[in-house]
Amino acid sequence: MLHWMTPRAALKHIGRYNRIIAVFIKYGFGEFFQRIRIWEYRNIERRLFKRGPHEFPHLSEPERLRLALAELGPTFVKLGQMLSTRPDIMPHEFIVELEKLQEHAEYVSAEAIRNVIQAELGRPVEEVFDSFSDEPLAAASLAQVHRAVLGGEEVVIKVQRPDISEAIQIDLEIMHFLATLWERYSAQAYYIRPVGLVEEFTEDLKRELDFGLETNNMIQFARNFAGEETLHVPDVYQELSSRKMIVMEFIDGISISNVRRLTDEGYDLPLIARRGADISFRAALEFGFFHADPHPGNVLVLPGNVISLLDYGQMGTMSSRNRERMARLVYFIGRGDENRVARALLGLMESEDIIDAQEMEAGVANIIVEYGNVPLSQLRLGAMLLALLRLLMSHQVRFYTPLIWITKGVSTMEDIAHRLGADFSMIEIATPYAENIFSRKLNPFEQLRESYFWLIDSLEFAKNLPYDASILLRQLKKGRVKIEFEHLGLEPIQRTINRTSNRIALTIVIASLLVASSVIVLSGISPRVGDMPTLGLAGFIIAGILAVFLLFSVMFRSD
Repeated sequence: MLHWMTPRAALKHIGRYNRIIAVFIKYGFGEFFQRIRIWEYRNIERRLFKRGPHEFPHLSEPERLRLALAELGPTFVKLGQMLSTRPDIMPHEFIVELEKLQEHAEYVSAEAIRNVIQAELGRPVEEVFDSFSDEPLAAASLAQVHRAVLGGEEVVIKVQRPDISEAIQIDLEIMHFLATLWERYSAQAYYIRPVGLVEEFTEDLKRELDFGLETNNMIQFARNFAGEETLHVPDVYQELSSRKMIVMEFIDGISISNVRRLTDEGYDLPLIARRGADISFRAALEFGFFHADPHPGNVLVLPGNVISLLDYGQMGTMSSRNRERMARLVYFIGRGDENRVARALLGLMESEDIIDAQEMEAGVANIIVEYGNVPLSQLRLGAMLLALLRLLMSHQVRFYTPLIWITKGVSTMEDIAHRLGADFSMIEIATPYAENIFSRKLNPFEQLRESYFWLIDSLEFAKNLPYDASILLRQLKKGRVKIEFEHLGLEPIQRTINRTSNRIALTIVIASLLVASSVIVLSGISPRVGDMPTLGLAGFIIAGILAVFLLFSVMFRSD
């Protein structure tokens, strides 16, 4: 279970903190840590901030960020990969660079992998499998894959790297603490929501680390496409799978990016592209459960132009309501109706900010003119959706994350289709699914069903209304109605006021000590040190020390 820590507990991993800060300073991002005032924490090594210019002046900022994340290991590599799918918060040049982050990692010893398998199964590997290959088939930041034979059938075993959960836990705690400081010291962080971003990233990683969820995802995806001859989901051995390992069917296919081999072996490339697009839109719009990471490395082609998807750790979900909204967006993009596209787009907003649809229509019209005035087969739906997302971003609003995943997926499938020489448009594939959603909405039986549930909800609301209204009236009579306000960017002002108040109070104390000590000296009371009363001398000394402290705070802590 991942959990957050207090600021004091956050610094228990001070070695990792200093390592992270040192790497980012090395690549030229030290100013960020100064901006969030990380140096105020005494265990942070201040010497890290005394370095000269960074070591890579010949590299661009996106390149330096990619290298820094890669050097810091699996958690930060995953963070970079996640950010590469977020055009709402990352500029295009950063996304292009972060997409280059790969999960290739050094191999873990076969003995360590065998120990994990034995701990999960409670038996030695040799007792379960007919044979087990000590040579890894692949290795990534979270897991390592080995081939084996089970009951005469070839299988692959995806095994979580030893102790990876603990290392990720530490990094996530540090990320959360840094994000908290960022929000505290920067009003601009409101639209990025770094704490919320880290929490979302944490949930994604938590799901990826639970291989039991991936097993369930494979089973659910296979169930959705049961009987579909154009898609093959690897069989999974659920009784041998757990939170840290998955045993599944070995798929001997050709990567969809290997165009030359597919061509040489006589595969129908345009048909493969069309089937891939059809599977993607059916999963998203019909089932609301789709592959959120459909890059070419996760797509294999089997004999008969059958597609097989791998790695079900990252899956996207959409509610029926959001599927309907997405269908409206796709359908009206195809029709070139900027008014309804604008309204469908606003329906996919997550932000509570209110935007008049008419404000959006002019921007949507420009996008439709730019991308839509081409033959349907040449319409780039992914680029168009991305342009629409950027239009929303220009109004500083947030939108549902699945919309980003779908945009990314559509763009990836369009790139694959282009490499395979296909001449169709994604909008052609998506429109029938959108129309099917509308048809279901217009179905009389569906309307009766919706009316039935609407009637139940209305009766429940009417039943509770008198009670809820009486509570509200009682609160109003007693003056207990509360209105909450949210302020942004006032923390620096509050700190300045507090600091100024403390200095004023200290000045008054110093002045009082000086006046009181002067009165005591003039009174000549005993005991004395030389000709000066001891009490008066002590007052002057204390006032002097406080004055030096006050002077130091003014000269060196004026920020």
